[in-house]
Amino acid sequence: MFRNPEIKSVFIKLLILQIIFSICIFGVLNYGMKEVNKKIVEQNTAIVGNILDKHPELEGEITGYITKGPSKADIEKGEKLLIQYGYDKSMKPRLQPAFKDILPKVEGIIFFTSLIYFIPLFLLIRREYNFIYNKVRNISFAAERVVEGDFSIVLEEAGEGDFNILNHQFNQMSNRLEASLEGLNNEKSFLKNIISDISHQLKTPLSSLIMLNELILEDEDMEEDIKVDFLKRMRGQLDRMEWLIINLLKMARLEVGAIQFKREEIFLREPIEIALSGLNTKIREKEQRINIVEKNGNCYFRGDKDWTGEAFINIIKNCVEHTDEGGEINIILSETPLFSQVVIKDNGEGIDRKDLPHIFKRFYKGSSDVKADSIGIGLNLSKLIIESQDGIISVKSKKGVGTEFTITFLKGNI
Repeated sequence: MFRNPEIKSVFIKLLILQIIFSICIFGVLNYGMKEVNKKIVEQNTAIVGNILDKHPELEGEITGYITKGPSKADIEKGEKLLIQYGYDKSMKPRLQPAFKDILPKVEGIIFFTSLIYFIPLFLLIRREYNFIYNKVRNISFAAERVVEGDFSIVLEEAGEGDFNILNHQFNQMSNRLEASLEGLNNEKSFLKNIISDISHQLKTPLSSLIMLNELILEDEDMEEDIKVDFLKRMRGQLDRMEWLIINLLKMARLEVGAIQFKREEIFLREPIEIALSGLNTKIREKEQRINIVEKNGNCYFRGDKDWTGEAFINIIKNCVEHTDEGGEINIILSETPLFSQVVIKDNGEGIDRKDLPHIFKRFYKGSSDVKADSIGIGLNLSKLIIESQDGIISVKSKKGVGTEFTITFLKGNI
C-alpha cells in the first residue's frame, strides 16, 4: 500500500496534522486542569479561613484535611450532611462551583480547536483527492486521444506506485494499438499495391492472348504452321501468367508472415543442389560451368531447405541469364562460429551502378536489361525468403566484369 506515493503523501500529512491537533488538545486540557486546580485551592482556602476565623482551635485538624486528604469516615459524614443541599457525586459538572466558570471556556476552546483541525483536514483531503482525480482525468483524456487515433501522448511512468504501473501499461497498450493499426494500414496498402501490380503485369500477356485468339478466330483460312506458331505463343503467355501468379502469391504470403519456415540443421549444399537441378537445362543450353567450393568442408545452417532452394534458384537464374555462353559461375560455401555464408559469383555483363541499389525491388528492371520479357520479381522473392530466415543478402557488381551475390545466415541473435 505504502509503495504508492499518493497514499504515502496523505498518510504523512494526516500524521503531522494529528500530532499538531493532539498537542493543541493536550495544551487545552492542561490549561483547564490548572484553572480547576486554582478554583479548588481558592475554594478550600476560603472554607479554611472562614472556619478558623470562628474556631481557631481547629487549625491542626482542618489543615490536615486540606493537605493530606480526608478519611473515608469523614467523607461519609460530609456526604450525609451536604446531600441535604443537593451537593453529591451525581450533581452535574456545570453545577460544581469550581467548574461552572471554567468548563464553558474549556469546551469553547476544544470546539474551536477541533474546528480549526477539521478545516485543514478537509482542505488536505480535498487537495489529495483532486491530485488523484487529475491523474485519472489525464489517463481518461489520453485514452480518448488514442481512440481518436492520436498516439503522440505518453504518460509519465517514472517512479513506483499503482499509477505509474497503470501509466506504463497504458503506454504499452497505446504502442501496441499503434503498431497494430500501422500493420493493418500496411497490409491494406500492400493488398492495394499487389492487386495493382498483378493487374498491371497481367495486362500485357492478356492483351497478347486476346489478340492472338482473335486472329485465329477471324482468319479461318490461316495456314497451319502460322496457327501452330500463334498457339505456341499463347502457351508461352499462359505459362508466363501462371509463373507470375504463383510467385506473386508466394510474395504476398511471405510479406504478411503467413509462411512458417522450418528450422532444421541441414547442409548448405542441399538448397544449392535443389536450385541447380531446376536450372540444368538452361545451364547446358548456354554451356556454362558451375563450380561449387566448400571452404570448411561440409557447411551447415539452420533453415528451410526447400524455401532456401527457391531463393537460390532465382539468384543463380539471374547469373545464368546475364552470363554469356561458355561463361563461369562460382558458388563458394563457408562457415564460421557466427554465420554460414554463400557467395554466388558470375563473370557476366554486370549491373549498372545506378541500377544496383534497386535490383531487389519488386518489378524493377534494369535500364540495360537484355530480357524484354523479364518481370523483375525473382530477386525480390529471394530477398524476402532469405530475410525471413534471419539472413542477409547483398550484391556488388562491375559493368563488364561480373556480379557477386553474398547470402549470410546468422547462427544466433547478435
